[in-house]
Amino acid sequence: MLVFVGCMGCVGTLGVVPPHLQITLTFGLAIMVVIQCIGHISHAHVNPAVTVGAVILGKKTILEALVYIISQIIGGALGYGMLKVVTPKDHLTTSTVEQSDMFCVTDLHSEVSAIQGLVLEGIATAILMLVVCSVWDVRNEKNSDSVSIKFGLTVAVLATAFGPYTGCSMNPARSFAPALWNNQWAHHWIYWFGPIGGALIASFVYKTVFGVPEKVEEEPIPEAVALNSVETHKTEVRPVNDR
Repeated sequence: MLVFVGCMGCVGTLGVVPPHLQITLTFGLAIMVVIQCIGHISHAHVNPAVTVGAVILGKKTILEALVYIISQIIGGALGYGMLKVVTPKDHLTTSTVEQSDMFCVTDLHSEVSAIQGLVLEGIATAILMLVVCSVWDVRNEKNSDSVSIKFGLTVAVLATAFGPYTGCSMNPARSFAPALWNNQWAHHWIYWFGPIGGALIASFVYKTVFGVPEKVEEEPIPEAVALNSVETHKTEVRPVNDR
């Protein structure tokens, strides 16, 4: 769903390339849809970098992570394949040139170096991973409403800001699918090492600095304490029988 719907938002119509904001909002809202659909089942990782961060936080085992990552890669490849099947080739255009073999392929801006791209992808994914850490933190469970919207807008704002530099993948599976179908591997390593490195650092720092408690003991509410004391007092009173 992420690759199919997200990359569909990049499809050109009548030779007109979609504006950058449309593309970033489409990917963000696609994330929102995915989380709303399967977030309650599997946490809707759909991202190897997030899955690696989950291992650091103790949310997933290494074996579970491998299953997740393989599933994410297969899902991304299927999603992009479906898009190529249903979309006329003439409408698969990029923001710079009209060539189908570069459609939705993440690559660096011509003036951005490989090291800069690596750092940028790492920073963007680290910010995303910090949001993930905060949502998964049991101390924040009372603020867990509208999680899908929060993640959708997070992806949208990061893609809007970082997109002109690197395409702001933050997701190796998302970058792998179009690279595989189009046989375009320029700077592809950046979209693996950058996001995974950023997620590793962010999750490790969060866990080290803030800790990851398994549960939080609720503090007694004053009204509840007062009510319990009254009930206890009532049970201690014994009626006196007149003889």
